[in-house]
Amino acid sequence: MKNVLLFVFFIAVCGYADKPRFDNEDDDYKDTKTSSGIFSFAQEGQKFGIRAGLSLYDYSLGVSEMDKYIEMGYGFGVGLIVNVPLTSTLNLASEVDFLYRKPMIRNEEVDEYGGGEHIYLSEFAISIPAMLKFTPVKDMPFYLSIGVQLDIPIKSETTVELNGNKVATMDATEYRASLDFGIPLGLGYLITSNLDIDLRAVIGLTSPSKESGSSRINDSWNQYGAGLTYYF
Repeated sequence: MKNVLLFVFFIAVCGYADKPRFDNEDDDYKDTKTSSGIFSFAQEGQKFGIRAGLSLYDYSLGVSEMDKYIEMGYGFGVGLIVNVPLTSTLNLASEVDFLYRKPMIRNEEVDEYGGGEHIYLSEFAISIPAMLKFTPVKDMPFYLSIGVQLDIPIKSETTVELNGNKVATMDATEYRASLDFGIPLGLGYLITSNLDIDLRAVIGLTSPSKESGSSRINDSWNQYGAGLTYYF
């Protein structure tokens, strides 16, 4: 509930900050949308583009003794994006991305001779972020972003390797949550009017596992990534 209230407050503040304070400011307010010497999303109008990105996954089982064997996961993807100006400082960006990722990687030595067990989860996923982009400084192509993100995992598999040899690959769909939900926070910079670079962190709010009852795993993950967007 706290995250929802913060999100609503963010929208209200951004909308209020963009409104003219007095009636005689209307003309100046309109001029700032077109007369600035530095490009912005608002000057360009609605834009479509393609985004490519890399991500790291910080996965936790919720047990410190087990987490010490877990390494940072990784992934990459590409997708379509549409950016819609709402005001001169506030934009709505929606994406549909296709991802490949290994969000969970676990390594552990199993004998005194250095033999190791390597277990990882791999999957494809459809990711749907919707984010508000706020430009805090006038005439600077820098923005902050916040939103919501829904991920739909596809074809999840768990692979086990022992001493470098693959010994098993198992379908993990029945143990995998059907949806992942999180809050993305980010910042970005318009290198040109058609090229945008961004950094993003996604705070996971749901468990990646769907086990329940006594077998419930209190696992979670956060995502950290960078992306490059080209607008047509």
